[in-house]
Amino acid sequence: GYDEPEILSFVCEWLDPWRGAVTEDDLWDWENNSTIDYIQQLQRMMKSWKPQPSEMVLHNDKLTQTGQLTMVALLRAQRRYDEALDLALSLVRSDPIGVRPRIAVALCLLDTGQWHDAKSVLDEVIKSDSKDPRVQALAVIFGYGTKGREHLEVSLLLDEEKEIRKWMDVAPVNAYAAVLQKGGLDEAMNANVLIAAHEATRRAVAPRYSSGILASIFQYLVLLPIWFVLGIFVYQEVGDAEGLTVLGALLFLNYSYRRVSRQQEHLIRHRDQRGMIKYARRLKRYKAVPQASNIPIGNHLLLGGILVTVNGVVLDIGYPAWMFERLPKEPEKKVRQRLRKRGIALEKAKTPRVSPLGKAWWLKRPKEHTESGPLLERAIGPVAYRGRTNYVRKKEPQALNDAAQGKETPLQKRFIPRNTIRSERS
Repeated sequence: GYDEPEILSFVCEWLDPWRGAVTEDDLWDWENNSTIDYIQQLQRMMKSWKPQPSEMVLHNDKLTQTGQLTMVALLRAQRRYDEALDLALSLVRSDPIGVRPRIAVALCLLDTGQWHDAKSVLDEVIKSDSKDPRVQALAVIFGYGTKGREHLEVSLLLDEEKEIRKWMDVAPVNAYAAVLQKGGLDEAMNANVLIAAHEATRRAVAPRYSSGILASIFQYLVLLPIWFVLGIFVYQEVGDAEGLTVLGALLFLNYSYRRVSRQQEHLIRHRDQRGMIKYARRLKRYKAVPQASNIPIGNHLLLGGILVTVNGVVLDIGYPAWMFERLPKEPEKKVRQRLRKRGIALEKAKTPRVSPLGKAWWLKRPKEHTESGPLLERAIGPVAYRGRTNYVRKKEPQALNDAAQGKETPLQKRFIPRNTIRSERS
């Protein structure tokens, strides 16, 4: 395998398409590396804003599974709820003790209207990981209360705009925090452009950005002739040398301004990056603006960008909009034709839920079916609970205290699996 510092160095170079020392050809120098393979997957997906769940996943590590959660979020946002649910269930099957796959299943069930089944999944994660901020946020979504406001995940659901503003600096790669702010669209594009994928698909907006034809017309057919006219005027009224000097100065200033503007667009920073401001204006011009009113609730718990590992811990470093510079050039008309058909299907699909459920809704809403038992047991089987009993026991207060004190759990208290064969259950 490759060392983490080596991979991190490569990713840092890749994130700077203007001054970075790597190209797309360098991606192929890395063999069987989940970080690089996931970057390639994101690049392919960005070409037409199309989520690409890996049916034939080459890797089964934590990074790849976390990356698939992003695909669940994108499928939810593009109103492909059944596909999102199938992918989420497959993630639970491969990681039965994981928290986020179960959160993804609960959110997908919420989209499909299976609220009681989603509640059964939520009750399971509350039992095993009640202190996890993501679980607390899911509980808020399902009307379980307002506990955990001090955490980012919960605050984005409950707090007002002024109280949320602090999270833009605390979590600069969380695009949802920026979207909730007035005028924060450019920061959202700086954090993770994928948050706009569903609206860009709906409005058929290509991911690549270039200056419009009107700007070119204004530059070459309006400004430049004006400079020449002024130069000729000074040439005739004042003198030859003065006229040539004025013309040269105006052309030099025009060229310098354009060059400085391009450099400012390429200057990477968290706030007010000129290139991202232009990108945000373009989305607004096409009315492809991601907002809390069109993003499925809870998607901020799943959506991520480029993923890296540090000491085995998976970290999200965002996916800024300027990464379109790494995409192959393609006529915008051709891209928009591909997007238009999917945009029509997206418009016809059921709109996502964007607000939390009411308090004690399970007492008022009838069950969607008559089947008994938890959904995961019915949909996946015992595999969905492989290792969870021991996982829950390890998180009990006594077990945590023993572990903190270096004690070993007494033999008689250890869990011994039994009654695992369905046919032998009473």
